[in-house]
Amino acid sequence: MSPSLPTLLLSLHLLAGAPGTAGAFPGQAAVTDERHIELTADGAGQDWEVRISPNQASNLMFNAPLRRGSVTVQERELFQSVMVDESAGLITLLPSALAPPGKTLMLVVGFADNSAPENTTFRLVVRTDQVERQVRVDRKPRSASFFQEEARQARERAEHCEVALGRQTARRCQEDLVGLFSARLVKKGIGIRSLDFFSNLPQSPADSLFVKEAYSYRAIGRVAVELWLDESHQQPWRVKSAELVTEEGHALRVLRTWQSPGVLRPGDLRQIVVEAEAPEPQFQGPYLLRLTESEGTRTLTVRGVTFP
Repeated sequence: MSPSLPTLLLSLHLLAGAPGTAGAFPGQAAVTDERHIELTADGAGQDWEVRISPNQASNLMFNAPLRRGSVTVQERELFQSVMVDESAGLITLLPSALAPPGKTLMLVVGFADNSAPENTTFRLVVRTDQVERQVRVDRKPRSASFFQEEARQARERAEHCEVALGRQTARRCQEDLVGLFSARLVKKGIGIRSLDFFSNLPQSPADSLFVKEAYSYRAIGRVAVELWLDESHQQPWRVKSAELVTEEGHALRVLRTWQSPGVLRPGDLRQIVVEAEAPEPQFQGPYLLRLTESEGTRTLTVRGVTFP
């Protein structure tokens, strides 16, 4: 059981003798006046130096209760006595004559509540010329209102990032739709304004490549066609060029093509994206999309391409 506060104070009085002054008896360490330390959450990682001396008691007084069992002192055998009263926030240290001058010992103290700082560390430096008899430690924890304000600022930062990301995505849509597909930001009708036109897609079993899914997209001044092809029974196919034309012969200027990299596993589909310039929103189609092979003579013709 921890000793009571009156018992600790009486022990301190008997150990310390009369109040210390700058003029100590021969062989005794000089006694300093009361020292004040202020603990804040911002300085939680800091350790504080406290000067102790053999056979001289040092008293650390806290303005907050200590967590039970949280007070630990390094090399306890170098102390005649270490007395702790957690509820009173009081620690009394009495080094023994075995503590060598210049020795540094760490003292860790934890606080009973969950406010920051939760604990602090002191460097106990053994001195023969000075001793700090009394160190008053004032802990100033962060209040609940501080954490509420911190949470509010974090929410504002998150909302700002979402807005900035939305703007960046919109700019990228205007500048490079293919870049959104390669970055996996747009896929299978999700990400920007889109249309699933697969149900209106005429296909023949004689086609060399079979389209399994088909989507179209529109952004400011841009359109894109996304095809998912089954090439499981065909030689791997690479796109060389693409054309988008109407039945009347009106063509959209194709800006770039892209297809998913790598070798497909059995059952996987090949993704192909064609991006074209469409300055007028009335260019909805239907269009004919003709793809040519980079190495070979095969072509893929997709009819009935429409845009949102």
